[in-house]
Amino acid sequence: MITTPIDLEQLAAGVQHAAWLAVDTEADSRHCYFEKLCLMQVSHPQGDYLVDTLAGLDLSPLMQALGGKELILHGADFDLRILRRTVGFVPAAVFDTDIAARLLGVQQTGFSALVEKHFSVHLEKASQKADWAQRPLPEKMVKYAMADTHYLKPLSDILRAELVRLGRLEWLQQCCADLIERSAVTRERDPQMEWRVKGWSVLGGAGLAVLRELWRWRDAEAQAVDRPSFHILNNERLIVIADLASHRKDFHHLLPPRMSPPRRQRLVEAVHRGLQVPPAEYPILPKVPRTKPDFRAMRRAAEIKAVRDARAKELGIDSSLIASRATIEALARDREAKLVSELLLPWQRALLKL
Repeated sequence: MITTPIDLEQLAAGVQHAAWLAVDTEADSRHCYFEKLCLMQVSHPQGDYLVDTLAGLDLSPLMQALGGKELILHGADFDLRILRRTVGFVPAAVFDTDIAARLLGVQQTGFSALVEKHFSVHLEKASQKADWAQRPLPEKMVKYAMADTHYLKPLSDILRAELVRLGRLEWLQQCCADLIERSAVTRERDPQMEWRVKGWSVLGGAGLAVLRELWRWRDAEAQAVDRPSFHILNNERLIVIADLASHRKDFHHLLPPRMSPPRRQRLVEAVHRGLQVPPAEYPILPKVPRTKPDFRAMRRAAEIKAVRDARAKELGIDSSLIASRATIEALARDREAKLVSELLLPWQRALLKL
């Protein structure tokens, strides 16, 4: 466990000269509103290390050592996003074992499933949803974290050899480069859409106005106590409360018994604010423009899909890896070369002959 500047400098020195590097991260998003990077796992030929990112360390020596190197990760999207957001780190290259397994047609690509398949080792999943901000970490969580990177190098060797044999290593490299590029893009919150939780479309105008105020109330409560929003009130109850309130029906029985009186009062006030919104200011359901069926585009989409499905079956991989349904429909509507290059990677274009 790396908790001091001296230990971190020594790790950075080892990383600098390492022949390979495996990386993983743990955060506390299941337990806090303001997500934090709580732990960083690093494995290289000299051993497995856990960096306590809550210990107030300057991580820049380690990040500089990791720069310019290929990192082995599994399901790297979240890790890359939190590393960029927390320490501004963007890797030069990645070998994602999850993507590699999918490109080989593996059905169960979860890390635990792959480790058990190739090394006959059963990894416990109990710590998956644990609070990684707690200190000291229990021994079982330490072992769980260590295992996340301990097996990545031998696993990547197996997958890499098979990708080379099948001529698909370049596919993985293109996918991982695209992943790095996409993970470096900041996702902005849309104030017009963020409150539209699952099920919102069943509500009428008044219900939508109440739901919007309830969402804002819940978001403020969650921020105030630094807890995930679902700890305050889940989406299902927000929808039902908004619906009942908009029809002037009692909703108080839906409030959790342990909800404090002040929080309960603020919820009621949010409902009242929503009910006071004039009809002219109700949130508007987005209208889907009605267009005449484009039979030429439909035929084109069917043609692309047929080629995609045939190639996927031939290669033994999930067809969505080649092109998703949305991508196919977009390509069918607009066949411009620029759009094709934006939506498809070179290996995907080659398979689809586009």
